Amino acid sequence: QISVSFTHEPERNRAPDLLCPSTRRLALAAAMRTLQLLLLATTVTLLSRLLPRPGPRFWCSLLGRCDASATTTASCRAAALPTPTREELEAVGRPLPHYMVHAEGGDEGRALVRWMKTLKWRCEIGDESMLARPHPNLERISPHFPQFLHLPDRAGRLTYWELVGKLDERAMRKHGLKPDDLFQHYIWSTLFTWDVAAGDDSQEVTVIADFADFRISVLTPTVLKVFMRVAKVLRSHFPSREHGIFIINAPPWIETAYKMVRPLISEAQREKVRVIHGREQSEAALRELIHPSNLPPDYGGTGPPLGASPWELRKREMAKHR
Repeated sequence: QISVSFTHEPERNRAPDLLCPSTRRLALAAAMRTLQLLLLATTVTLLSRLLPRPGPRFWCSLLGRCDASATTTASCRAAALPTPTREELEAVGRPLPHYMVHAEGGDEGRALVRWMKTLKWRCEIGDESMLARPHPNLERISPHFPQFLHLPDRAGRLTYWELVGKLDERAMRKHGLKPDDLFQHYIWSTLFTWDVAAGDDSQEVTVIADFADFRISVLTPTVLKVFMRVAKVLRSHFPSREHGIFIINAPPWIETAYKMVRPLISEAQREKVRVIHGREQSEAALRELIHPSNLPPDYGGTGPPLGASPWELRKREMAKHR
């Protein structure tokens, strides 16, 4: 038989263990926690690259603060369809609108792709819930940027009026309004116009921009940035909805201002723009466009003043009590 025995000789060069057992256990626990945090951070980083970016609807659902309709609106149901047909879009209440087909020159395929992008945008902003909530900023913004839906023109199209000369961004700022407030107000008003007042997707609106008392100083950098954001939304999601854009009471130097905002206007819209100088010429053009009984008194008509049309009254009622 062979017996093997091992003897442990002392390690002369080994450093002495200065840590007591309890200290070693604490150090080991701290190291394990650090390792766990590193693994968690690595996992989150990898998932953030692999998973699609969650939008506001995801986070408000996670926090339980979404409106009840946030994930059940027609726009969200339609946007969730992978490659929908026209019939499927009609079934969920968001059919392909005529104006999208018209904007794409009659190409239904391209119009459908564009409409799906709009539906995703509508879902993201919560189009239906936005109109269902109160909009108190309407009353705060209106004195400093008057906008009105008014009675129809001679062809039966609703008229939309903007008193550009009365735009006062500095006054809005003094009242605590921020650029994003003005942008959101534009979005709310646009949704009201096209989803409530002019719900027929083939209906157009006649836009009247009154430049009386307009000054170049009105176009502050903040205003231009907001207008650029609004113009992008209108070009992308509400194309070909204006029948004509009439710039009335235009000062002699309006061409200079028009060159500043011209890049914000699509080529199709530019063809619809008509610039009219002077009060007399402006009122004559308006009488040709709108019957005097629908024209506000301030513009030579006998109709109700701006702000008193049925649609305008309904808009203000919705903004207060929804």
